[in-house]
Amino acid sequence: MNSIKREYKGTPLRIKSEDFEIFDIDFSSQSTTVMLIDMSLSMAWGNRFTGAKKVAIALDHLIRTKFPRDNFYIVGFSSRARRINTVELPQLIPMDGTRDMGNAFTNLQDGLRLAERLISRHRTKNKQIIAITDGQPTAYYYKGVLQFEWPMGFGGISPRASKETLKEVYRCTRQGITINTFMLDSNPTLRSFVNEITKINKGRAFFVHPFDLGKYILVDYVEKKRKRVS
Repeated sequence: MNSIKREYKGTPLRIKSEDFEIFDIDFSSQSTTVMLIDMSLSMAWGNRFTGAKKVAIALDHLIRTKFPRDNFYIVGFSSRARRINTVELPQLIPMDGTRDMGNAFTNLQDGLRLAERLISRHRTKNKQIIAITDGQPTAYYYKGVLQFEWPMGFGGISPRASKETLKEVYRCTRQGITINTFMLDSNPTLRSFVNEITKINKGRAFFVHPFDLGKYILVDYVEKKRKRVS
């Protein structure tokens, strides 16, 4: 078109380098995303938390620069969940059970609850939670009281914690929130628990190495934006 505008003389067109332009895709769909990062004691092993932290920083930068209309939150959870701002994120470390054993547990239920509250602030059609963890739930709230529950044997399940967490998965699902879970451990019990989440929510489960997280999360985010333009 630039060539035609420059000199309309029919065909063949004489195209010059200055006729080419780069167009960036404008994504009109708006999304709200909460990234849940496990900060329990076991996340300190094998660079698990470092890998998760790097992806959180990268996704925050991607959304701020490429998708500024989107909403993005980071929530850390151990025995309790709390919102994390991007300024403090680089200095964060997993909870140290040697100093505070009460914070060494995994309360995914509380993380999902906080994520749901943050998402409810926005009236966006596309709502998702990205959960990065390496273990099954071992803490939960019951009637407002924080409860702890060790797994039943090595690699076993914490039945009450899992049950209460799955209740929260049902609530998120009813709110139209997609939960994509990135599991950093391949223990059969954990696989079974994560598969139960995906069965309820219809989200997806990924069993990955910590430093492969970016390949899945960042690419997946962009691809979903392309598919959901409305």
